[in-house]
Amino acid sequence: MTLSLVLERLRPALRPEDRVAAISDEQICLVLPRIAHPTQAVLAAVKCLRALDRPIAHEGGTAVLRPCVGIATVPEHPADPAQLLMAVDVARRIAGSREEGYHVYQSEDNVEAEVYHGLDIDLERAIRANELTVHYQPQIELSSGRPVAAEALLRWRHPTAGPIPPSTMVGIAERTGLIASLTFWVLNTVLRNAAQLRKEGIIPNLSVNLSTRALVDAELPDLVDQALRTWSVPPGQITLEITESSMIGDAERSMAMLTRLKGTGVGLSIDDFGTGYSSLAYLKRFPLDELKIDRLFVAGLLTDRGDHQIVRSVIDLSHNFELRAVAEGVEEPATLEELKRMGCDLAQGFLMARPMGEREFRAWWLDKGGTHA
Repeated sequence: MTLSLVLERLRPALRPEDRVAAISDEQICLVLPRIAHPTQAVLAAVKCLRALDRPIAHEGGTAVLRPCVGIATVPEHPADPAQLLMAVDVARRIAGSREEGYHVYQSEDNVEAEVYHGLDIDLERAIRANELTVHYQPQIELSSGRPVAAEALLRWRHPTAGPIPPSTMVGIAERTGLIASLTFWVLNTVLRNAAQLRKEGIIPNLSVNLSTRALVDAELPDLVDQALRTWSVPPGQITLEITESSMIGDAERSMAMLTRLKGTGVGLSIDDFGTGYSSLAYLKRFPLDELKIDRLFVAGLLTDRGDHQIVRSVIDLSHNFELRAVAEGVEEPATLEELKRMGCDLAQGFLMARPMGEREFRAWWLDKGGTHA
């Protein structure tokens, strides 16, 4: 079942200012501004659960959902996006075992709780044993309709806990000092896949996400350069994605790190642009190649005037600074057409393709006439 059917059912239960974004094929994130107390968040969760209580018509039949809701609020819970998402995921897992179907994250519900007990040890073992996987979500060039790039997305299916969200993985890695090892594994896996694809004449630009903690590692540029040389992948085929919020804490440090990374020849992209508070001066100073428009704004492009203006502004801003504009989270044909009309360069989302494993990605790319050598 596509998430669009679930979102369609949920929308009447949400306020105009609420925002919805897909995290995976089975998970969505709701951002509810102006919540004065956690009890209001619980009421919102109950409304959503009731909205999904009835079967949904699907492919000539009906589908019965068994939703659960994890809740975390600011300032009661961590304001850092990665930590907040990890708190929500912990609460979601607890909610799945409770009759009411929801749970508000508590201080004792941390990664040391039973639902995540030992995951730090398991993650280290999974990295060493090569048990993680990378999926790829294609990016389409809107002017031609052809695939030209893909974002690499980390996946981990734990043998007992099931799928672990990437935000939780990164949070555990940052907390336990494994982030350098995790970054090294992802980068080398993507470059190994890129090298194999190049042998078959398939040359997508591949994007790799970097965590905030990885950006303070002075050895990161050398690690990137070494990995590129090891796999003989042209650096221009790789783009490193950083979040907007990761740059604003220490602009001078960020500038120095990005300059060194740019010196390796890779492209640089700001992910989730528009959700932070960075100065426009950064776009002039930093050696960037791309801005990615956050899926929260793309989701409201056709229905919310403010979101429409933000998307248009980011596209215009990108082109004024000679950067690519990439829209994330595209799920409706009308949204894609509007982005094309606005001059957006690239788009990714479930409308075009869901994230897929390396073999499936290769077959999809060839079938869709993606860029070749």
